[in-house]
Amino acid sequence: MSNLEDQKLLEVENQYWVDMWASLARLQKNKDFKRLILDGYFKDKAINGVSLLGQDAIVDSGMRPRVMEDLVAISKLEDFFITVENLGTVPPEEDEEESDV
Repeated sequence: MSNLEDQKLLEVENQYWVDMWASLARLQKNKDFKRLILDGYFKDKAINGVSLLGQDAIVDSGMRPRVMEDLVAISKLEDFFITVENLGTVPPEEDEEESDV
């Protein structure tokens, strides 16, 4: 592959993440998304899951792994959002360096 082809592939991939970040940014401004996902799923469901881990009934019934998997799912979605933000935005330092060139 030539440098030009590599550059074009990189630009397409970068644009994908920029577009994903723009979609996420719009979602994060939506009050229903905030209530359902950011508050309801990332906070309330996570807190409830953590509190379940210590309950004797959950431990005795063998349900702890299921609760842990729910917490892992929350973590994976939040991590995906962080990845989108990290790959879709340009850090301020790079932005300043480019303007100096």
